[in-house]
Amino acid sequence: MFNHKELEETAEATVSVGSGVSDIKEPLIKKPKLRILSSMKVVVDLDFDKYMNEKEISQLSSQLTRCYSFNNKSSNPVGLHFTSFGGRLQERFENRLQEYHNWKDVVFHNNSYLDNFFKEDLVYLTADEEAVLEELDETKVYIIGGVVDRNRHKHLCYHKAKLEGIATAKLPISQYINLTTRHVLTVNHVFEILLNWLETKDWRETLMNVIPPRKFNPEGKKKRRETTKKGKADAVRVDTDESSTSEI
Repeated sequence: MFNHKELEETAEATVSVGSGVSDIKEPLIKKPKLRILSSMKVVVDLDFDKYMNEKEISQLSSQLTRCYSFNNKSSNPVGLHFTSFGGRLQERFENRLQEYHNWKDVVFHNNSYLDNFFKEDLVYLTADEEAVLEELDETKVYIIGGVVDRNRHKHLCYHKAKLEGIATAKLPISQYINLTTRHVLTVNHVFEILLNWLETKDWRETLMNVIPPRKFNPEGKKKRRETTKKGKADAVRVDTDESSTSEI
């Protein structure tokens, strides 16, 4: 015979355990970051091997690695292209950075950007140009000069673009912030500025986010602190590599 009392106690215990389980919160599962590929393309022009020494070649390879990393982590990645890839830089990649063969969303070209894109779509970024970019046009291909020369070769990218009949423009740095140095940044800083603008659509916020604080003059640093206190800018990523590149 069934013991009705034991059966009732068992049923109560089952309900109690069931209720307890229902109260346990399931662990939150982070949703993967939504990445929307921009139609904009960015080229790093590597046609400057002869202008650099071995140390500068090494520094440039590190800057290109950072560009890849930024693009890979961005919520708005662009089509990234390294053109005129060859010489000592390619040798360094083959000997020290073989994993570049597995990089995604980046294309290495041994030939020029002129062989891969329509000339009318190209815009070479250089500080020697008077025309200032008001905003980025995602139908364009923006070119960054891939050279580390510590300002030995003046107007290098500007003259190259003019000889090739390519449009030039400069980033609106002086319109939004004051710098203690000339508008010369590493390749990865210029690239990060372009990526950041696609997310913020705000030049001031973008420049504050990316440009290292050592480049700000006292007034600029004061504005930066005030902006940070108000929560209008994210923490700045400081790059310890003092080498310079494209004048933008």
